Amino acid sequence: MKSEPKFRDDVRPIFIIGAPRSGTSILTWVLGQHPNIQPMPETSWIASLGTGAFLSYAIGSERERFSHLSNVGFPQEPFMRRIGEAINAIVHDVFEERCRIFYGDYVARGEIRINPNNPTKHLQIRRAVDDPKRRWVDGTPLNSQFLWPLIEMFPDAQFIHNLRKPHEVAASLEGFEAVGAQAQDLTTGLRTWITHTENAWYGERVLGNRKAFRLDFERISREPEALLMDISTFLGEDYHPHCLIPLGERINSSQVDDKRESALERMRKYEVFSIAESLYNEITSRPIGEGGDEQALAVLKQRFLDHCRDRRLV
Repeated sequence: MKSEPKFRDDVRPIFIIGAPRSGTSILTWVLGQHPNIQPMPETSWIASLGTGAFLSYAIGSERERFSHLSNVGFPQEPFMRRIGEAINAIVHDVFEERCRIFYGDYVARGEIRINPNNPTKHLQIRRAVDDPKRRWVDGTPLNSQFLWPLIEMFPDAQFIHNLRKPHEVAASLEGFEAVGAQAQDLTTGLRTWITHTENAWYGERVLGNRKAFRLDFERISREPEALLMDISTFLGEDYHPHCLIPLGERINSSQVDDKRESALERMRKYEVFSIAESLYNEITSRPIGEGGDEQALAVLKQRFLDHCRDRRLV
């Protein structure tokens, strides 16, 4: 393609990846208190649209000169990036509607009024009328399975990998019914941890330390302010103390603190636990490098292609 498309330079979302039950919900709200970052509910539709976009590009290119895209040799990369720009516009439109629902005509009024009787008053999507909120954070655990299309759609995105010990995640998933979700037995929970964490680790190796940040789950409770300062530096945003406000809340907690050690003892007899523990130890022994790992990118793409195999939209 001879002509080069011009893309927006302000599409810079933040994706929180890693295994479920690793603090993705609380970190979404924490970062969403920042004046420049929008919090959002788990999306799933973004990963779904990325899959649909990939399949649509294939349809538009399948008959060479007789297909619309391949007729002019339109590449996949700008196609996917345009989809990312459209997603970004929709996210901003939805956020403005959420602000209207939450706060009424706050722009004309010139202030954000927070209902003191709101049981989640510490969790706000906007704290001041003039907050720019140019960026958004998506903590959907499903995104760990769709890193390849996310990287294609959002080349300027940054990713935070929440890394929690495998036995803690499995114990939490076993008690998942406490928040109205489907519980997983311990072996299934460990396999879930392996799948998500392995993908996130491949993502680290592709993205490098400018686009990927590894978050030790224990730091959330042990040294939250220092952690948030580190994350702010990584994101290129000024640290803001409002981000500490949600940390007094328990969000989507499966309430298994008193059962975790007994669950660990049960897990030790499973081979899958040894695999998970070895993976955790290997990851924690290796800091994130400069990125650009082509083999890791190939693995992520192949896993995505395996998901897409035999799927067709029309």
